[in-house]
Amino acid sequence: MNHTPDAPLNTDPDSARPSRRDPMETLAHHVAGHVVMSFAVGCPALEARIDGPFEDPGYALPGGGRKLTIRRRLLVALAGHRAEARFLGEAYGLFVDEATERLAFDMLHVMREFEEMGLYGTGASAALRGQLGHLLSELLARPDVWDAVSVVARELLARGRLDAPELRALVPEAIAALGQRLLDESRPAATG
Repeated sequence: MNHTPDAPLNTDPDSARPSRRDPMETLAHHVAGHVVMSFAVGCPALEARIDGPFEDPGYALPGGGRKLTIRRRLLVALAGHRAEARFLGEAYGLFVDEATERLAFDMLHVMREFEEMGLYGTGASAALRGQLGHLLSELLARPDVWDAVSVVARELLARGRLDAPELRALVPEAIAALGQRLLDESRPAATG
């Protein structure tokens, strides 16, 4: 991998269009999906890194502390898989084993976080599953959001690691506002 961490950031989405489906490019889009969703749910990533497609491939570390609710944690975790599937398009079936392995890793990480918070056996209701699926579909289908995923992925490929200021420079502020609006619209009504 040819990392150039000192080169200026390139925020142009048109130069981020994929040219091939290599494992590192797929991994970069997976991690970028986590990053962009962390911004969309108001818990911007503090760091993102890709090392390789195998073993310890990379991560995106969302911020937010207590603001990172169960719903938000799940959205951030699932966004990597959704971005990877969108990036691969029709070729997804050829790479489904690797994609499923990364999804399992992400879900196990979230389950471990839930256990650390004392939330054992926390299941997702059908309504919550539907809300999460709708939010992921709607957000990642938007061209501006997908452009941000592509830009972050390209910069991860070029640099290997991005810190919080670099991530803030790459993900437009409008994505956070959009994500918050979608979260508000899909929040279950309070019963009382």
